[in-house]
Amino acid sequence: MVERMRIAVFADLHGNPYACEAVLTAIHKEDACDVIIAAGDLCLGGSDPAACIDMLNSAGVLGLYGNTEIYLYDPDQIPNDERHRARWDQIQPAAYWVRERLSPGQMDWLRSLPFERKFSPGEGACNELMVVHANPRDVEVPIYPPPQVQQALWGQARQEDDDPDLIAVLEGIDARTIVFGHFHYVSQRLWKDKLLVNVGSCSLPGVDHVWQAHYTLFDWNISSWEFTSRQVHYNAEQEIAALQSSDLPTKEFFIRYFG
Repeated sequence: MVERMRIAVFADLHGNPYACEAVLTAIHKEDACDVIIAAGDLCLGGSDPAACIDMLNSAGVLGLYGNTEIYLYDPDQIPNDERHRARWDQIQPAAYWVRERLSPGQMDWLRSLPFERKFSPGEGACNELMVVHANPRDVEVPIYPPPQVQQALWGQARQEDDDPDLIAVLEGIDARTIVFGHFHYVSQRLWKDKLLVNVGSCSLPGVDHVWQAHYTLFDWNISSWEFTSRQVHYNAEQEIAALQSSDLPTKEFFIRYFG
């Protein structure tokens, strides 16, 4: 049994080199991390996807693939997810643009990324920490914050605890602590015996429109996981300017997320 372990997790970098540099600098100022994980959506949507991959590799970051990695693997494959399918005329040209800017080695690295990473410092599933992009079953179905937070955000709960989609992606999963991104909002939610921790977005602001690079620290202390969410300021205006001066064909679609 491991007595101490520290894991830093961030997600949804979306090709933003300024956010990438800020979050990696902040993590390296923390007490030493045993593992740093970038939980998917690493390249598509920002001004310099190649620089982001180089920074991740130089820092020894372990990656996961998200839905936008799948879009990069095969831009001609229209996604099953209705929300992204409706925006495919904006996303597909960006996927081709990113592919043109990545080296063969960088594309090979993206293709090698796993779906999940698990850490079991103690005995039994109750001690297992599972990191994925969106949920433990796929890279598309979002896990929303607790129903009361949904009510505050939208005036209604869009995903109650008995939601069929939520049950489908969580039932039968042994891990008790599940860590993810995808829905760009820092939150924690209890569902039955599971703690669901969303680390937020490292780049594109979410429904709270906060321009910060988010990450979360997970500390194993002899018998349990403790976690602390962090947010780091970075100059989002630099990324907006870089996108505006780029030849990304659908750049305005991504710039509007910063609005």
